[in-house]
Amino acid sequence: MGRVVVLGSLIVDLMAQAPRLPRPGEAVIGESFHSLLGGKGINQAIAAARLGAQVTLIGRVGQDAYGDAFFDTLQQEGVLSSFVSRDAKAGTGVSLVIIATENGQNMIVVNPNANMQVPVADVEQALRGVQQEREREAPADEQAGRSHKAVFLCQCETNRETYTTGLRLARELGMTTILNAAPVSQLADTELFRSADILVVNEIEAATYANSSVTSLETARQAAERLLHYGPQHVIITLGSQGCLWSARESSGAVEHQALPPFAVQAVDSTGAGDAFCGVLAALLADNIPMLDALRQASAAGALTTTKRGAIAALPTLQQIQELIP
Repeated sequence: MGRVVVLGSLIVDLMAQAPRLPRPGEAVIGESFHSLLGGKGINQAIAAARLGAQVTLIGRVGQDAYGDAFFDTLQQEGVLSSFVSRDAKAGTGVSLVIIATENGQNMIVVNPNANMQVPVADVEQALRGVQQEREREAPADEQAGRSHKAVFLCQCETNRETYTTGLRLARELGMTTILNAAPVSQLADTELFRSADILVVNEIEAATYANSSVTSLETARQAAERLLHYGPQHVIITLGSQGCLWSARESSGAVEHQALPPFAVQAVDSTGAGDAFCGVLAALLADNIPMLDALRQASAAGALTTTKRGAIAALPTLQQIQELIP
């Protein structure tokens, strides 16, 4: 398959379950505790790698035991980690999660730490290196009748300078650029959307950026048209149980909308579903799969991820995706 470069976060989730959430100043006896590797960056990179894409992850962890844990997982999943650097001062990103068994409510504190220290030089070096490799491979691909692309995928869980540089440089190098504009709080403005070929947002993010309510397919269409004015060629709004909406502006100036229905699955945990969607979409587009087909498979991947607990453990394979699609 083609090449995918993911710039994003690596975060250890420290999760405790208790009968209820503690009040300020109160200690509550917990029922269970476990730690999981996470972060949008590693989730999306592994989702793409499980479809066979050649994936390079750009990120940063601390020089601590938490940081050590990521490299074995990346190697096992076939994700190139030479641009996951170590920070001697900032620790690995950590999220503290408390879940109440009585009602499922949670409290979360996220400390990004080293994720905010990714060197811009790493982004530039990784992108130029991947592009040079694609150029060397192009003659052989052409002779064999193959058509692959390089895709750059990022979110907003690293420092703004890195993903801004990444999107603009990847565009200059001729890569397909995908911006998963989450979390909203990290993105200062919508000017960056001009550097994204494809903008992926959920209904909450779409409503915030478009300054309009998104509660149905019709309101999602209206929000997508507003978002297209900011410059992306495609806007994809994931709508949970309502599927997703793909909107693109045609050469005539008209906007074409395509709604994709959801897949019927028994959902138990939505963690990582959006990351599965983005990673699979990037991998398929890198393999020159048409957008509509890529979106169907990405939607299936997101649905399958909700059927298991956790994120990385729930990310599906290509075979599992194809078995779900009629």
